Amino acid sequence: MIKNYMTSVWRYISRNKAFTTINILGLAIGMMACMLITQYVMHEFSYDNFLANNNRIFRVQLDRYDRGELSTQWASGCAGIGPDLKADFPEVEYYTRLTQRNVVFSYGDVFFKEENSYFASEDFFKVFSIRLIEGIDSAVLKEPFKVVVSQTMAKKYFGNENPIGKFLKNNGKTDYEVTGVFEDLPANSHMKIDVLMSFASLHKLWNDPITSWQWDGFLTYILLDEHTNAKDFEAKLPAYVQKRAGEELKRYNAGMEFHLQPVTDIHLDSDYIGEFKRNGNRQASYFLAIVAVLILFIAWINYINLSTAKSIERAREVGVRKVMGGFRSQLVQQFLLEAVLLNAVAVIIAIALVVLLTPAFSEMTGRELGYILFKQRMFWLWIGLLIAGGALLSGLYPAFVLSAYRPVEVLKGRFKNTNKGIFFRKGMVVTQFIASITLIVGTFTVYRQISHMRDQALGVDIQQTLVIHSPNVVDSTYEQKFQVFKNKIVQYSEVSGMTASTEVPGRQPGWNAGGIRRLSQREDEAKQYRIILFDHDYTKFYGVDVAAGRTFSADVADEEHSVLLNESASRSLGFQKPEDALNDQIFFWGDTFKIVGVVKDYHQESLKKAYDPMVLRYGKAPGGFYSIKFNTTNVKSSLANFEDDWKQLFPGNPFIYFFLNDHYNQQYEADQQFGKVFGIFSALAIFIACLGLFGLSSLTAIQRTKEIGVRKVLGASVPSILTLISKDYILLLGIAIVIATPLAWWVMDTWLQDFAYRIQLDWLIFALPSLVVIAIALFTVSIHTLRAARVNPAKSLRYE
Repeated sequence: MIKNYMTSVWRYISRNKAFTTINILGLAIGMMACMLITQYVMHEFSYDNFLANNNRIFRVQLDRYDRGELSTQWASGCAGIGPDLKADFPEVEYYTRLTQRNVVFSYGDVFFKEENSYFASEDFFKVFSIRLIEGIDSAVLKEPFKVVVSQTMAKKYFGNENPIGKFLKNNGKTDYEVTGVFEDLPANSHMKIDVLMSFASLHKLWNDPITSWQWDGFLTYILLDEHTNAKDFEAKLPAYVQKRAGEELKRYNAGMEFHLQPVTDIHLDSDYIGEFKRNGNRQASYFLAIVAVLILFIAWINYINLSTAKSIERAREVGVRKVMGGFRSQLVQQFLLEAVLLNAVAVIIAIALVVLLTPAFSEMTGRELGYILFKQRMFWLWIGLLIAGGALLSGLYPAFVLSAYRPVEVLKGRFKNTNKGIFFRKGMVVTQFIASITLIVGTFTVYRQISHMRDQALGVDIQQTLVIHSPNVVDSTYEQKFQVFKNKIVQYSEVSGMTASTEVPGRQPGWNAGGIRRLSQREDEAKQYRIILFDHDYTKFYGVDVAAGRTFSADVADEEHSVLLNESASRSLGFQKPEDALNDQIFFWGDTFKIVGVVKDYHQESLKKAYDPMVLRYGKAPGGFYSIKFNTTNVKSSLANFEDDWKQLFPGNPFIYFFLNDHYNQQYEADQQFGKVFGIFSALAIFIACLGLFGLSSLTAIQRTKEIGVRKVLGASVPSILTLISKDYILLLGIAIVIATPLAWWVMDTWLQDFAYRIQLDWLIFALPSLVVIAIALFTVSIHTLRAARVNPAKSLRYE
């Protein structure tokens, strides 16, 4: 009997090659899309799950307030909170704190600039279960001037030698003994660390206990006792802040709030000052998860719709089989086996496509996905349920409904579509296109928002700008060497200017200073500001417009005690107009500075963020970055000349550079990746929906062949027949558009809330996708309708 069933399945597929291909391909593509997105979403939610006790590890995140208003949110907060929590709360088992320092390490004649280097306190490896390949977790960071390196870094400096006991020179001055080697952090870690230097080294270098609550820039993690409830513990912190720093905060009319961030939530929920790296976005992950569900939903609807519509044609087959002695149970088994086989084929094709496309999808999303889905036991269970569920959903109708009809009715042609069946299929078509229109509107919105941000005037000129990391290994002649280097660079014919600064556009200012106020203001009116230090060429170099006063000048004596404000800082300090700020003085960390100018606000960071109030200070040779604006016609030659000059003046410092426009646009990289993924899978959703519409319109044209022939005999034209058949689908699309528009508006308005400068959701965003869907749908429907309408009526009227 099974052989007979298989023969029937093969004959059915052979007679309906196009229909079967459409059905299986649509379902397979839907499953493939869902699996790819699920891999990505699973990866996003897997961050830091590899850590033992990850449910007890929390980062202490700091919010600072000025006069009751939130001013800064720190991932790397105050220096003293870690040791104080450990000392005053028995709930804290261990703590560790880290602070980043860009360094140049050298070993013999091998030297590299290590940006992912941190000073870490001794219990780092007790808080984080990162495996030490060499060394003991309680000892490697205990003493001053010790360093622990990653596997990759150990290989880079020492090759196949044992690095333990060897010394790395930091910035050409201090030797650090290698006491341990740790396993490279996995891709799904929120941390990015290559070097850990002992925190005790800072105590020696700075001769400071480093316990201040007003000194920010320190990442603090705590491991809570297993019996401690994190929310209950966090609720104790406001009173603790008041007890430890209440009087000082009241004096400056300031405030502090500490929050405990579960380590497993940091990647998706954290975008604060001092993060290890650019994190993901929980909202975007949820959106993509919804897209995955919608695509699979569209594919299932498409599959079920086509299967049930096609099964009507098989009513006569059922009648014949029953006349020949077939039992209903045998018919049920045959239809279900057929559905199981077709679903299994779709699943196999989907898995093959996922294996093939995962590397490209990983590159597009910027994540190392590594077939994470296939490593989950639950995935294979779901695959089995997918096949079984698909077989039931698509096979139930022919198996139980058709097999119940009496042969005499079917063979006499009294069997026909029921109203319930027609309404069901129409409802499915509407649901498909609601999902499709919502996805296209989303894609269009994401594209327009990213274009809006990239096309906006930044207030600074970042074109044809090369940025070089300033040297770390310096001596007392650094300022003189910088001037020599600058003079050499600007003499090249292709170079139009050079400047030095602590930050460049596209980077979050790392210097945030509190306690800044006008001399005429009280202490409790002081606020926090972002600080950038640059030389006298910076504003001209970057085309920063001056709203009032002047910019810095190398010819003015004591220019180091002059400052510029941006317009936001001018307003924050209480000046009504930029001109009012000129020649006023501000108090800055025990010193006074004269305001000599106000520059217009410019976008230091992406347009996702509002303008920050900034105080701009003068330096003759500030460390951080050297910016060179040059004609990029012959980039290789220019870079070679710049590097030669660099090596002569700053030996022992690697020549590290980037182009500023590329660097600035990296801020939008996550949104661009999101837009690409959203767009590709929206297109797949439309493709799947149109496959279904293609198959459904084909069946409709076949079922209405005789009707079309009669209408042609009575004088109907081809356009009128096309209109007749198409109007049903236009009505369905109209219903889908009416429902999808408010749904899409709500979804995309929620997404846009993350942007300080965002587009308006005007009617065009909804009208264009709707017209595109209508055009595609009508084209799909017209293919079969035109073919049926052009058939000779004599043939149509003989059709059964």
